Amino acid sequence: MPLDEGLMRDAEARFRALGSPGAEAVRSPFESLDMRAAPSSAPRAAPSSGGPRARRARELLRTNPAGAMRRRLKRLGIPAGTADEAAGALDRESMPAFESLSPAAAGAGTEEQLGLERIIGRNELLGIQYLDGGQAAARAVARVVLRDGRGNTLGFGTGSLVTPRLLLTNNHVLGDAATARNSIIEFNFQEDVQGRPVPKVRFRLEPDAFFRTSPSSELDFTIVAVAESSEDGASLADFGFNPLGALEGEILAGESVTIIQHPNGEPKQIALRENLVLKFPEEGDRFLHYQTDTTPGSSGSPVYNDQWELVALHHSGFPRRDASGNILAIDGQVWKKEMGEHRVDWIANEGIRARAIVSFLEGLGDLTDGERRLVAPILGGSQGEVARPIASPPLDEPESHSRTTPGSGALPTITAPIAGDAREARWIIPLEVSVVLRAPVPVGGLAAGPASPASPSRPASSLPPATGSTPPSRPSAATGGSRPDDDPVRAARDEARRAASRTYLDESAEAAAKASYYRGFDPASSPDASFKKLGQLLESTHKARPAYAPSRMLYPWVDLQPSLRIKSVYSGQEFDPVELIDMDAEVDRVRAERLEAFRATEAAASPAGLELQEALLEATLPYNCEHVVPQSWFGKREPMRGDLHHLFACESGCNSFRGNTPYFDFRALEEIVRSGCGRREANRFQPTAGLGAVARATLYFLLRYPGAVRRGPTTYTEDRIAMLLAWHKESPVGKYERHRNQAIYEVQGNRNPLIDHPEWAERVDFRGGLG
Repeated sequence: MPLDEGLMRDAEARFRALGSPGAEAVRSPFESLDMRAAPSSAPRAAPSSGGPRARRARELLRTNPAGAMRRRLKRLGIPAGTADEAAGALDRESMPAFESLSPAAAGAGTEEQLGLERIIGRNELLGIQYLDGGQAAARAVARVVLRDGRGNTLGFGTGSLVTPRLLLTNNHVLGDAATARNSIIEFNFQEDVQGRPVPKVRFRLEPDAFFRTSPSSELDFTIVAVAESSEDGASLADFGFNPLGALEGEILAGESVTIIQHPNGEPKQIALRENLVLKFPEEGDRFLHYQTDTTPGSSGSPVYNDQWELVALHHSGFPRRDASGNILAIDGQVWKKEMGEHRVDWIANEGIRARAIVSFLEGLGDLTDGERRLVAPILGGSQGEVARPIASPPLDEPESHSRTTPGSGALPTITAPIAGDAREARWIIPLEVSVVLRAPVPVGGLAAGPASPASPSRPASSLPPATGSTPPSRPSAATGGSRPDDDPVRAARDEARRAASRTYLDESAEAAAKASYYRGFDPASSPDASFKKLGQLLESTHKARPAYAPSRMLYPWVDLQPSLRIKSVYSGQEFDPVELIDMDAEVDRVRAERLEAFRATEAAASPAGLELQEALLEATLPYNCEHVVPQSWFGKREPMRGDLHHLFACESGCNSFRGNTPYFDFRALEEIVRSGCGRREANRFQPTAGLGAVARATLYFLLRYPGAVRRGPTTYTEDRIAMLLAWHKESPVGKYERHRNQAIYEVQGNRNPLIDHPEWAERVDFRGGLG
């Protein structure tokens, strides 16, 4: 596409208005750095790699707000407590103003600051699988060929599939449906490893099925539908897509971004981690600014973070100019059009944030049913983890809910820096600890999120051990589980198989237990008194307090449906209980192997290091189980963690999709599109299924553990309690919950009064449960 002078001037104006250290670099990307040696009396920086660029990245990293760092660390899989501590140590308010730092002081930093830099990935060494992730992401990037009605080529751009059928590019590339109707896109316009052209695959655009755009003076994007089959019959699904979502904690100032592109219409190329983000994007910021000393992005190119998540759509930049205002080329000569856009000496680039595009789409009120189905992958997963069916050559990798490949193994999400198949980060807490983070290995067929009810997921092959590790003779107790051939696993399988010979719900035993359990309780008491008395009853009768082990305590009997199968609490997807037992046992096996490998490192000598590693393994290798009251709300403490009354089977994909978000009712917003797990945006989540069950389990938790859930916008307030009571009333108790309640009573000794006596809900003041 020809350079747009208006776009460049607008980008420069926004860049100069950033009000950040990055905005001072207009004359030269690195001119603001003092390259002279610091006085010997100045604080000395820790040894680091890189030089000026690395120093610049560290300076920018330290300009991020503590809250932004915390969200970023959590997105990278760092446990909430550790992320909070690391980010708190770098609170901007506790640091001197950036402008007041001497060059030496700006490059030194505290131990906590240097530790955070290691976690985020300022070490430039990357594991080879990072390239595999890039190859997968690049499959969905195509050259846009602009044509007129007679088939004449008018120009080129870049675009990327962001759903199975929708392509994202710039408005200044595809400005209207008529242009799109005449144009095509080409995949595989690139060379192979021997420099030979790869056969191109051409698809027509279908703007009549979907076309939405925002002018270049606004968000400068276009989303258009693509034909499902190519001119020669190839399937669009073979190329996968790069999900578009309003990600939480997707990028920080000082991090690198990567751009995949067709510069000047040339074969596919990559600007690999060459751009530094100049300013942390605040909540309302629509644009992302990044700086490069080499190649810029081309119009319509996707911009990725180090986890190959789509964070922005590149649309412009502004170039260096001579005294006469002429654009300069990278060799210092006056740039000429025939040199190509990629030869411009760009000072900084600008992209439209992915979350700004999602917000625009969420505001559309005129979508037809067909258009809504096409855009559903975007609107249904704007805040959470999204399945990424990106096609790539088969790899010996486990399935991952982060990026799945139809018909082949999937690629793990990668965080730099990496060694082998692991992610290694070092930080100070206050002692230095090396922690190895493995790529997430979700469990079997559940990992990719809810499947269609018509096609139940099946367990995948066994998970691979850590590279270079040997299986321990026995799994560590710290992993909380067993190996697939251990006695507890066999016992759990046997119990699940015996379910067919047991009475699912003995109603006479249930009636006798209820009458005895509530004998001393007066339901006519005041709401406040009822809350206190029921809470005391639940605590005093909670005799057995099992540890958190869903494969043994939940799947074999407690969570069975009348069909003797297990149903995901959020999606409603059904599974064989033995499959879930085996999947969680496999998770335990891999956790044990990786913990054993960690014990061979120096970091294992510290109890804090071991504890942190165990927490990281649990976060990256989760069970297929949901705590309806998120564990982070009560610090993963027992007996709350293992209390069966608020544990439900749930795909790890849905578990991650919800995160630690409180429940919310979106029913007033009829146009909202839901994913298979439910609907999530900002601090709100509504499950697709199980509303009554999760409401009653949450109300039980407030009774049993008053004060454990602190009152606040990220947990629950009085209005959310009213919503839970409404769900309770609208979704009556059924045989499944009665079975659960009786089975848990036989294990723990206490019961959920909202299941036994639904009418009591109106007589209890649950606000007393909020801390």
